[in-house]
Amino acid sequence: DIYGFENLRSNSFEQLCINLANERLQQYFVENVLCAEQELYRREGLPWSGLQLPDARPVCNAISQVFRHLDDYSQNLMRGVGNPTDKNFCQRVTEDAAKDRERAEVLQALRPGGSGRKSLPGPGISEGFVIRHYAGRVDYSTAGWLEKNNDKLLAECEALICDSTDPLVQSFGDEDSLAARGPLFRSVSKKYTKDLEALLETLSTCNLHYVRCFKPNAEQRPSMFDDQLVLDQIVQCGTIELVKIMHD
Repeated sequence: DIYGFENLRSNSFEQLCINLANERLQQYFVENVLCAEQELYRREGLPWSGLQLPDARPVCNAISQVFRHLDDYSQNLMRGVGNPTDKNFCQRVTEDAAKDRERAEVLQALRPGGSGRKSLPGPGISEGFVIRHYAGRVDYSTAGWLEKNNDKLLAECEALICDSTDPLVQSFGDEDSLAARGPLFRSVSKKYTKDLEALLETLSTCNLHYVRCFKPNAEQRPSMFDDQLVLDQIVQCGTIELVKIMHD
């Protein structure tokens, strides 16, 4: 099941990380199933005009740039340098994306009115941004991101873990953090990206079988099948392109 895309009433740093993983997994599926099958047809000289396949790289590149800015602002917050706030970070992200043609198409500043959901006010213009994922548009609120991106424990907690008599607990400690002078910043986004790359590397060594799971309705009710909702999911995850390649 690789359809774990999240678009909640309020989307934050956690949802961006989850959706980045789904973008990368979707791109992995496209490259290793759809693109590979088309290349096989070409090598064997079979008549094939090719299909326009979805490309998640622009979105992934945009999110990578968001994480780079987030690391800079989170680190400056720990060091007390400049005026690093969530709003300033958001403004920097949207202004930087607007300068690049490819990123400007997938990451934009929020319009007045936020997410437009009547049941819950969305973030303000300088409090979030919108990303056009392969599965649809998602509005993200950047409130609290600078704090969320720092995985550094308090020095007292770190010392308590490192001084534990249990080897397993002690292995979770970071002695370099204790030895460092001043506050140390530990990036959550960087570690998450590194772990995601390790996952994809592991997948590349496996013989994969894909299971597509579709959400039948948005009401979480049994025996209820929303035709349009399911069709949207089928289109978004590349199932139609797969069927065309396998049967044309």
